[in-house]
Amino acid sequence: MTERKISGLTATNIVVANMIGTGVFVSLGFQVISAHSDFSIMALWIIGGLLSLCGALCYAELAVALPWLGGEYNFLSRIYHPALGFMAGWISVIIGFPAPIALSAMAFGTYSQGIVPFASPLILSLVLVWGITLILLVGIRTGERFQNISTILKIGLIICLIGAGIFFQQKQPLQLIPRPTDLA
Repeated sequence: MTERKISGLTATNIVVANMIGTGVFVSLGFQVISAHSDFSIMALWIIGGLLSLCGALCYAELAVALPWLGGEYNFLSRIYHPALGFMAGWISVIIGFPAPIALSAMAFGTYSQGIVPFASPLILSLVLVWGITLILLVGIRTGERFQNISTILKIGLIICLIGAGIFFQQKQPLQLIPRPTDLA
């Protein structure tokens, strides 16, 4: 029987893919619409990155102090009360995991209309979610391979977008100095 564990590389790729999927390809578009300056967008990303780093360091400290399986459930149950860990687990199952999946799938469906204009974004979103679900249900090794390949493709796409931005003929000015309206 094969061991039902993923490798460290795949675990890292899951985190990277989550950040790229919801952080870069989805939420950045909404940020750019409402923020009208380069300084504001960079400030949001720097502050968000620092807050994320603080959260990751807190989780790392908790994982060292409480080295049992269970993640957030384990931490909250042992630090505060088992009822809080139980509620956090249910919130994760009902909202925490499905919401980013749905948001990413909706973005995929909407973005795909540029390539397949006659297709319904809802149908494309559903096909994506069910297709990936089926791939992951085949087995842990198949899921690992899919995760690693899809993460490499996402990183490759970002590199292509950066390259296109560098070599694109129409340069847009980058204004990183805050204007008076940025701080209001």
